[in-house]
Amino acid sequence: LTATRHKVKHSWDEDEHPGCQISGFLLVDRAPGNFHIQAQSKNHDLAAHMTNVSHIINHLSFGKPFSKYFIKEGLKNTPAGFLDTTRPFDGNVYVTHNEHEAHHHYLKVITTEFEPQRDTKKQYGKKKGFYKPPEPQRAYQILQSSQLSLYRNDIVPEAKFTYDLSPIAVSYSKKYRAWYDYFTSLMAIIGGTFTVVGMVESSLYAVSKKRR
Repeated sequence: LTATRHKVKHSWDEDEHPGCQISGFLLVDRAPGNFHIQAQSKNHDLAAHMTNVSHIINHLSFGKPFSKYFIKEGLKNTPAGFLDTTRPFDGNVYVTHNEHEAHHHYLKVITTEFEPQRDTKKQYGKKKGFYKPPEPQRAYQILQSSQLSLYRNDIVPEAKFTYDLSPIAVSYSKKYRAWYDYFTSLMAIIGGTFTVVGMVESSLYAVSKKRR
């Protein structure tokens, strides 16, 4: 099995690529792994090693699907474009023009948490009978790369997705300053200004006294 870099062409013609639509969820462990898509059928006689696995990815992400509340409230603590980093494959097209080749995708998954807003309401725990603070929201950013892999004539091509969890996690939080912190900083600036002015005045007085 050899691999070569290939530039993805963002074009898709339904007539040229008739095939299947796949949707669903996979439960995966918090460990490196992979999943793949290849042609198999018990009811059809097909030459699997001759199949074309061109594909378009409409959506691929890790974690729970983003709810409207999460997008509306949770993303306040994150930089612009954060949502796009959780689904970089969306809308990408991967076309294979020759036989015995397929695209392989590599994903580095980064756990990302951010604290809820200060004004977020506490949740009532029915089992324990008291209000508990809201839990941090969690999402997974993805760093992706793809390459075109070449197969031997007797091996079935497959669209392969290999994922690995990053050992580094990212956390976003928003800090607030109380009004007295601003007042204290203002007094410190004023006091520092008076100190510097006093030092300059003392230096000028000492120099002028020596000249006399």
